[in-house]
Amino acid sequence: MLDPAVSKSPRYFDTVPSAVQNAILATLPEAEFELFRPHLKAVRLKRNEILQEALRYPDAAYFIESGVVSRVVRTVKDGPVEVAVVGKFGFVGVSLVLGTMQTIQRSVVRVPGSALRIEAGALRNVLQRSPTIREHLLRYVQVLMALNAQMALCNARHEIGERVARWLLLAQERIGSDRVPVTHGMIASALGVRRPGVSKALAELDAKGVVEGTRGAIRIRDLEGLRQNSCECERILRDRFRIIRDMPHHHHLFM
Repeated sequence: MLDPAVSKSPRYFDTVPSAVQNAILATLPEAEFELFRPHLKAVRLKRNEILQEALRYPDAAYFIESGVVSRVVRTVKDGPVEVAVVGKFGFVGVSLVLGTMQTIQRSVVRVPGSALRIEAGALRNVLQRSPTIREHLLRYVQVLMALNAQMALCNARHEIGERVARWLLLAQERIGSDRVPVTHGMIASALGVRRPGVSKALAELDAKGVVEGTRGAIRIRDLEGLRQNSCECERILRDRFRIIRDMPHHHHLFM
């Protein structure tokens, strides 16, 4: 059972100046990023940490630097199912940008990493001061809506093996590594399916030389082979994020 209390005490950490990795922040012009800079705090993301709970009022937004966060919906009978994957191309806290305040979905860390955290009040002030920043963040919200819709279709129509391949590809792109630190059970939880189905799918990919299981992780050996085993949704979702991926990136330094 995931403990919502873990989100109550963010783990800040000191670091040497480094370039911002989050694409939403990195694609802001320098003058606009300066409005963010004084309010950002680097935090570590722990596996299974709940960053935001559904139907709650968020106290902060998280611009993901590394790792993978799942946005999930759930029912008492069926449990959780992932409807979006958030990584360095996105952020957690869209309700603050939309002004609705109350979150719709739970956001839980699947792959540990780090994020730049900004308090809810500070983010609202930044958005009030800069319509350019609001428009920039809303561009991601539009992409996220398309992601939600595509993954709903994928969950309803595609076989477990295709969905497993799609999940690994999305995770690989977001963490920038061929080693994805997840277990069969974690993928099953994200997809809302039973673990044996995921294990069977991974065994078939292993037999093809596409992936290799290691302790606590799955290593992608053949990226193009994995794409061939995925459904069309992976390509569609990759194309949806091109609007962010292809924007000019700036070398913003953050302490």
